[in-house]
Amino acid sequence: MGARALTVIVRPRLPTDDSFLLELGGKAFAKYSRDAPSSMFGMLGERGAEAVVAELAGVPVGFALLGYQTLPRDYGPWKRPVAARLNAIAVVPEREGRGIGRRLLSAAEEVARASGAVSVWLLTAETNRRARTLFSSGGFQPVLRLPRAYVRGQAGVTMFKLLDA
Repeated sequence: MGARALTVIVRPRLPTDDSFLLELGGKAFAKYSRDAPSSMFGMLGERGAEAVVAELAGVPVGFALLGYQTLPRDYGPWKRPVAARLNAIAVVPEREGRGIGRRLLSAAEEVARASGAVSVWLLTAETNRRARTLFSSGGFQPVLRLPRAYVRGQAGVTMFKLLDA
């Protein structure tokens, strides 16, 4: 008999997920942040923050974390539109390269859309090729390079995606 394929489930964040999010986020972003655990704690506590968690056989294996901003004025057809910000996305290292990040990115976009966002933007390290490939394949466009956006002088790249209705 062949091995049974496990299905990745993506679900909303539960209060019991916070230790997993803090631990994985702290490890995943350590090379980009002076204090990744504190940054994660701040993002989780942000008003209106939403997260989705990927599970494999009931075990959390990744997450995506969104924040929101209502823009101060009308833009084109939008009346004071909401912009979502992908604050963090991470997959446990043993499960990378299996499409979990892509599933999380898609789920984060669905959550943003359901929350009324018309766009999603993010900042990622220029050196984080795996993340930049994921975001580009998901339709995000680089719009701005920010020198020294991260620790040790690493540049950041702001990427943007307009969400279709």
